[in-house]
Amino acid sequence: MNQRLQKMRKKKATPFATVVTTGLSISSGLMLGFAVPNLIGGEGGLDFAKAILMATSGALVSLGVNRLGVEKGAMQAAIGTPGAALVSTVSILAVGAGLFAATYSGLVIKDVEALRQQDFGVEYSEFIERRNQKAIESGRAAPVIRAIIDDLAAKETCERQSSCISGSESSGTGPVYYALGEKRQRVESIAVQVETGDVVRKSALERLNTLQAEYQNILGNGNLTETERRKQLQANVALVGQTISDLDEAIPTALLSAFVAELRSGVVIPQRAGASRKVNALLVGYAESLNSVLNSVERLSDHRPRFPAKAGVSDTFTFFGHFLPIAAIVGVVELIFPITLWFYTYFTLVGRVYRDDPPVGDDGPDEDSFSGLVSQPPVSFASEARDKSHSRNSTRKTRR
Repeated sequence: MNQRLQKMRKKKATPFATVVTTGLSISSGLMLGFAVPNLIGGEGGLDFAKAILMATSGALVSLGVNRLGVEKGAMQAAIGTPGAALVSTVSILAVGAGLFAATYSGLVIKDVEALRQQDFGVEYSEFIERRNQKAIESGRAAPVIRAIIDDLAAKETCERQSSCISGSESSGTGPVYYALGEKRQRVESIAVQVETGDVVRKSALERLNTLQAEYQNILGNGNLTETERRKQLQANVALVGQTISDLDEAIPTALLSAFVAELRSGVVIPQRAGASRKVNALLVGYAESLNSVLNSVERLSDHRPRFPAKAGVSDTFTFFGHFLPIAAIVGVVELIFPITLWFYTYFTLVGRVYRDDPPVGDDGPDEDSFSGLVSQPPVSFASEARDKSHSRNSTRKTRR
């Protein structure tokens, strides 16, 4: 039995580099197979066929380049072939970088799309809050205008009864009285538009708050597909834009600004210079009160954010830190381990070449050093030598 076993040839083991590169390529192809459908929006049979073809092609390219680089390129570099090291490392890194970009982005692109929509929701909520604040500030114009009307009516009555503005000895309805009445009527016509707009403003603010809540509900609805969610979010944002336009029209900012300029320009009462100065001082005070409201409205930012476009490959790298563990795993499989395997293979072959064919004049490491110790051939004991000799003799006798 022992003789038969000795005659059997030992099966040659598969090299470690071959096993590892094959396993890495299969793993790379599987990951790419999960990633590609997300990149091309696979929802049909043809799209999945494309994904399978691309994943298979990527795995074959990875297998071919990595195996050639490790098994052929490292050996050629070790024996000094010009350009072998450069071609091997660059090809491994180039293929690995391409597969890393495709695999990483495909694995996280759906999550990146959701994060971008969430960020937009936060930004848009802040914008709606600013628009609410702006609308509230503009709503302060209504009581200011009402106070101006009441004060003008009081001054008008005072002028009619006692000429408190003109200082005339006789009371009654003179030029000053008519000037005050004309301004009061002008303010009342503006007040009607402001109060009408105030009703529209309150209704628009209620719609904005409702639409803002609906946006968050759509974003958190797990029953929607990515396409359906995006369509509903875009429709929601469009309604918000229309509501904000209605809100802008409800606030007669341009009309109030023109009225402030009109008040500051004053009036001219013929042959009543002193009364004109008193009336104009009164009107300027009204203008300053109304202008303070308009200034508080204009100071608020009015930049409207845009709904984000569909996430692409470059957008996934914007959130690289957020998905760092996934990027690290993909990077190790596609880049770090293949190039590390090449360097280990190269260093091993360089050491073997140095051992088998040392440079001329190089006597090798010192026998008293650690390097010299580990480079010594294994020790052969006498008992082992006798066993080997006995085995050879037995084999010869059997053959005879």
